[in-house]
Amino acid sequence: MKINRFEDLKVWQLAHELSIGAAKLVKCFPKDEKYDLASQMRRSARSIPSDISEGFGRYHFNDKLTFYERARSSLGELRNHFTEALGNDYLGEPGYGDYSKRINEAGYLLNRMMTNVQKARENYDNQRKSKRLHSIAKQ
Repeated sequence: MKINRFEDLKVWQLAHELSIGAAKLVKCFPKDEKYDLASQMRRSARSIPSDISEGFGRYHFNDKLTFYERARSSLGELRNHFTEALGNDYLGEPGYGDYSKRINEAGYLLNRMMTNVQKARENYDNQRKSKRLHSIAKQ
């Protein structure tokens, strides 16, 4: 399948689902968490698909990697927030396990995507070096 838009990326789809799930979950949190854990969970969850989509739209390899790294950092932050929610009994073990599994899958896909971008950057750099060496050898 050809990927034309960020919405075609499996990692974005999974991150988007996590974001929606987190937003629904925090509605059940106690009122005193509204501006604390609930707000932090919503923001970190929302930033994951946002950073993936922004990275997808970037042209340069390093720009892409910067946004994918931010998404990966936010994924770690979200994992921490789910762990805190579990510890505070805002979330049960089955729900935590489900979110943890999806976070792991998103992390795996994000790491694979980053590795592919790094390999593409290396291939591009090697081709440029080869062309330069070839043109120098002709002189």
